[in-house]
Order: sequence, then C-alpha cells, then structure tokens
Amino acid sequence: VTDLAVEKGWWHPSEAKFPGVFDFFGAYGYQPTAENTAIEDITSIRNLMAYYSGRRMWRIFSLLSPSEGEKLDPNLGNLPKTKDPYPPSVPAPRGSVTRSMVMNTLRDHYEGTPYDLTKGMAAGPHGTPNRGPITGIKGQWERAISMFRTAYSYVLEIRPNRRSITWFGYDAAHGTAWMPFYGSSPIPAPQMYTAHGLNMSTFNTDAAWWAFNLVNQYSDINFQLINGEARAKASEIELEAAKLVKVWEASVDSSGEEDDLAILAAKTNAYAEAKVQEWWKFAWYLIAKYGRQVVTYNESTVGGVNYTGQIYPQWWLQSPDVGFTSWSPKGPWIGVPDIGCAAPTQLSLQSNHTWAVLALVPLAYFAGLWHGRRPKVAEGYLALEP
Repeated sequence: VTDLAVEKGWWHPSEAKFPGVFDFFGAYGYQPTAENTAIEDITSIRNLMAYYSGRRMWRIFSLLSPSEGEKLDPNLGNLPKTKDPYPPSVPAPRGSVTRSMVMNTLRDHYEGTPYDLTKGMAAGPHGTPNRGPITGIKGQWERAISMFRTAYSYVLEIRPNRRSITWFGYDAAHGTAWMPFYGSSPIPAPQMYTAHGLNMSTFNTDAAWWAFNLVNQYSDINFQLINGEARAKASEIELEAAKLVKVWEASVDSSGEEDDLAILAAKTNAYAEAKVQEWWKFAWYLIAKYGRQVVTYNESTVGGVNYTGQIYPQWWLQSPDVGFTSWSPKGPWIGVPDIGCAAPTQLSLQSNHTWAVLALVPLAYFAGLWHGRRPKVAEGYLALEP
C-alpha cells in the first residue's frame, strides 16, 4: 500500500505529518478539486467532506481529553490535504476516561457548543437533533456523533481473564441502553438479539431493536422531555449492570466453577432479556405520558394532567415564520415565509391556478353539451330533445 502510493506520486515519506506514520488518508483519500469535481460543486462537497468526520474528531477529543481538546480548532475540518491536521490521537491522564464517558460521547449532538443540533429552528420547538434527508437543495447540517439512523452501537471494555465485555445497544445511541455481553461467551446472545426473521420492515415486540427504535421515534414529539427520560432510564440500567457484573464475577470466583464464562454469559443474557422487556413497558409508559401534546401522570381530576407540560417556547412562538404572533383576520394565517420559501409558495399558487383551470375544462365541456342540447326555436318550430 505504501509503495503504491509512492509509485503513483500520491505520497512520499518526506510528507509524513507524524514521524514514521504513513498517511493512508492523505494518500488515498478524496480531495475535491477542479480536476475531479464540477466547479459549481467544489465548495459544497469540500465542506461536506471536511466536516463530515472533522467536527466529530474535534468533539470526541474535547469530551474525552478536555485539556487537549482545547488546543484544537473545531473549524479545521478533515480533508486529505488539510494543513496541520488533527492528530491521530491525543493523550489523556491515566484512568481519566471512563466507560460512561465513552457512552455519553456516543450519545452526543454537540450540546453546549455553537454547533448544538438541539438548538435553532431546524430543531423545532422541542429541540430534536435529528435531521431528515435533503435532495435538490445545496446546504448542510452538522453531523452529530449520535445519528437517528444508527442500527446499533457498542463500547468494548478490555478486561483480564477472558472477561472483556461488549456493551451493545440497538438503534440510535442517544436512546439506547447498552447491555453487557462477554466477548468470550461460549453461548449465543438471546434470541431477541440474534434470531433470523426479525427485521426493520415488520414491527415485532420479540425483537430488541424495535423496543429501542420505538422510543427513539416517539422522542421526536418532544425530544427534550422524552429523550431526557430515556437517557435517565438507560443510565440506570447501565449502572445496575456494571454493579451486577462485579457481583456475578465475585460469586463465580469464590465458587471455583470451571465453566465460569458460561455461567457469567447466562447471567448477562438473562439480564439483557429482562431489561428489554422492561424497556417495552417503559415505551408504553412514555406513549401514555406524552400523548396529546400534554403530560399525563394519572387519572386524577386534580393534577393528573399537566396541560402546559409540553408548552411551546416563546422564542419559537415569536418567530414570524411560525405564524402565531403574526396572525391576523386578513392574514397572514400560516406565518410569513422567509425569502427561501417565497418561490415555492408562488409556485404553489401557480399550481393551484393551473388545477383550477383544469377543473373548469370538464365543466365547460358539459356546459357546451347542455347548450347544444337545450330546446331552441328554429323557423317557428320547437326542437324537441331526442
């Protein structure tokens, strides 16, 4: 690989950004230029590629090693020919990076930074960081570390005596609970995690993935409230699991069992199954609590329902684009669109006129038909309908 890069002129040892390190990305990575990209697309593609991973790199370093992260420029980006690029790694004090820190990093949307995806109009009134697909318009969203379209994520914890653990979680990291599974387990994971026939196109309460996906989908109704509860629930499960792993291992060690891994794996499997069932109950609880744009606690006539529990924030209501404060009897009735929305609105009106004209065509036809068939006087005689 190195020799080929040198032979093709893509890289030379003298260009090494770090002593003794071959820059595979610099040699083989795609860099938008006038030679390989349409002129009108260079800037947008370059921005997309530079920050697609670059912002994530800066954020991960900043969260796991704050003192080193402060030294990095969040706007540097990450392209093959970037001058003074981010380092491949940064130092952190021994023992300072914990399992929960890594998990929280995987759940991140740049909260508390200028790139916070839970802020702004695109996040809606309740701060969702999720952004759907876009076609036909040039632009860019920040790319979070935790993405709504994630199928699964995991944290690998290296431990001695063949007891390394894979903390595995289905669906988007911001709304999953990572369950412990031993990497050297002699038995498979539970059926709800591994069974064939469980898929994303058919809702199935036998599948662990659907339990977490359902809550993540539902959280878009009010991300700050619902996801806040999901994160608290997940943290509770993960902390409990970590404590139980220590208890189980201590018990196995004291008993001197030879098939210790099989016993431990059976424990973690049973725990995962129980917690997924608990997550299903949690999902039904959330659906009942946050439905109908209110917060429902119980059936009491006093205090059972908080009708302002999901109230819209003032900054959102006061936006002319929303249309609440700008409404008047004579209009506008649905907000004042910004310049970017004006053209589609006009096209929509033109389209409505077009449909109105098309709708008149059959009316004109039948009117003409009636006109041709109506009784008429000709030379004193009355023409009768056939």
